[in-house]
Amino acid sequence: MATKSTSHRILLDNIMKTRVREEILNRNTNPRIACRREFRREATNQRVHFSLHDSKGGRVAWGTAVLIDYSPNGALLGHIMFEEGFWPDNDFSISFKITNGPYEGVYVYGQPLRFATSSANLALRFDGLYVKL
Repeated sequence: MATKSTSHRILLDNIMKTRVREEILNRNTNPRIACRREFRREATNQRVHFSLHDSKGGRVAWGTAVLIDYSPNGALLGHIMFEEGFWPDNDFSISFKITNGPYEGVYVYGQPLRFATSSANLALRFDGLYVKL
């Protein structure tokens, strides 16, 4: 997770100065988010079971949430309800399993990008995906 509040702005400014900007703009139809996202997000509404893990891999919290949207790089979870534990005070990772819908059985591991306790949302970047057969 970024420690400086300006690092995101610097990254956006650097992207806008490169040829990558044109590639990103060509992929996205919404110019407001074109410079921020490499891939378009797909809306969904699927129940997931999630776990938050500390830096040593131990599970510190878990519960249920709704997968609001996803892309090849990440996802947005909403309506987060903790069954045990709460947001950790230090660095953490997240894993979740989709429990219904067309992607039932998909497991995801990732790093949090941002979260809002007021709206119970968590955005994450994928580190790994797998399907249990």
